[in-house]
Amino acid sequence: MDSQPAQHEFTQAQNEILAKTATWTGLFAWIMMISAGLMALGGILSGEASSIGALIAAAIYFIIGFTFRDAAKSMREVVQTSGNDIDHLMSAVDKMGSAFKVMGIVFLVGAIASVVATVGIWGWMSSLSS
Repeated sequence: MDSQPAQHEFTQAQNEILAKTATWTGLFAWIMMISAGLMALGGILSGEASSIGALIAAAIYFIIGFTFRDAAKSMREVVQTSGNDIDHLMSAVDKMGSAFKVMGIVFLVGAIASVVATVGIWGWMSSLSS
């Protein structure tokens, strides 16, 4: 008795949609990774203390890009293989979820830091006028 659930095979039309999505996901991934490389290079060449922020941002961009690259690969596997469409699709969705989670956390940290900085600057400016 096989304990594996039955796999669904997508139709040609569904595979075309997945192939297009895989292409654009892969392109986005490469854009993120190339941007990360340029950002890191700029941070290194500037030689300033503030370049550490650029290096941290570059690392985050690269991780996100790499995760989306893996998601695109899994989507392409749905189209190019048979017998494991659902497994490959779920792998792609899981990898995209990880990338979105990293992006969400980074956004929240940035938003909180912006609020803290704004309140700090406002407090500092208020103390100057007193």
